[in-house]
Amino acid sequence: MSTFKSAAELSPKSRDYLRALMIALSDTKMLLGFHYGEWTFGTPALEACIAACSMSQDEFGHLRLFHACLNTQFQEDPKQLIERRPLAQFANMPSLDHPLRQWSDFVAVNLLTDGALTVLLTALQRSAFEPVANFIDKMVEEERHHLRNAQGWFRTLATRNAETKAALEASCRGVLAKTLEWLGPADHEMMETLAQERIINMPWEDLQHQFLDWIGPLAQEHNLALGLVTKGRHWQPAVALEYRNWNYQTRRSSATQPDEKLVYHLKGSKNDIFKLGE
Repeated sequence: MSTFKSAAELSPKSRDYLRALMIALSDTKMLLGFHYGEWTFGTPALEACIAACSMSQDEFGHLRLFHACLNTQFQEDPKQLIERRPLAQFANMPSLDHPLRQWSDFVAVNLLTDGALTVLLTALQRSAFEPVANFIDKMVEEERHHLRNAQGWFRTLATRNAETKAALEASCRGVLAKTLEWLGPADHEMMETLAQERIINMPWEDLQHQFLDWIGPLAQEHNLALGLVTKGRHWQPAVALEYRNWNYQTRRSSATQPDEKLVYHLKGSKNDIFKLGE
């Protein structure tokens, strides 16, 4: 099987699409790591605070790997990506745009946002693009711990009492809609190109099935209505999603963006005077 040892070997179209996908993954991991870190304090149990702290470290470690690859392969300066880029160009999952108000929001993001990320990372295993394939296996292994944490808390909140179940259902419905928006349409040229060139290891439609066929039965087991139905062998949204204005660079259908105050806390520029040199 032929592979690509560098981005210079890719066609211009594949190079552009892969660069956009890697920026979207790194933006999502950056904000996910921030939210996990914020919830190091105030969790319902001591074990949850340790898990949140650990997952935050994982996400920032993954971010560093993606930024290193973007820098060497696509000449993207990590400082530019974080410090100087307009918020309208961020391509993170919209579920991470604002603070997570309560524990059920954290659990929904841990399960659905991190779950969709993991499905996508799994698709990059054995990628024909060697610079990504070389580091993705360890990343996927660490993500499996995140999902075990998410499923445990999902079951706890779904079964504890009516109030926690209702809160979980509302949080998950909101996060799921934004997650599906970020995953995008299965028939977009971007996904078809990446699959044809084996940069991802399966068609985008199969990836979406993999995600929804994992979430649907989990919600059904606990009688949570997340807006999913079965059709044939697969789960799908009960209402067809509108992707007419979907932009592959931001992975959004509308002009939304992350909260400015939230991103400010991620920038090293607020501590410029203390930097020891780079």
